[in-house]
Amino acid sequence: MKNLFICLLLLFTAYTAQAQDDYYRRKAESYTREAEYWQKKADGYRREAEYRLGKAEGYQRNAAYYTRKGDLDRARTYTRYADDELDRYKTQLRYAEQADEKAAQYLKWAAETLNKN
Repeated sequence: MKNLFICLLLLFTAYTAQAQDDYYRRKAESYTREAEYWQKKADGYRREAEYRLGKAEGYQRNAAYYTRKGDLDRARTYTRYADDELDRYKTQLRYAEQADEKAAQYLKWAAETLNKN
């Protein structure tokens, strides 16, 4: 009876240790998936920033054209549009940087979780 109890105790201890390892592995995988999500978001923000920069360049070309033509009101309008697009460009870059930081944090948490084993 005593041997049976010791065997059951050892089996239970091994089972709980395995369950603990599995928990940390699943938690690390979750953090890794979250990091991948934020990295994709950062890439999307960078693509949007490139788009906004192109729009700003187009507006600046229009402003230069209307300045040469002497239509200063329209040139000012296009200059304002270009400035607005540059602000949006900077905002998208800031969002991308924040998303990169979140991705790095989740990867750090995943590494720390795996080191708990």
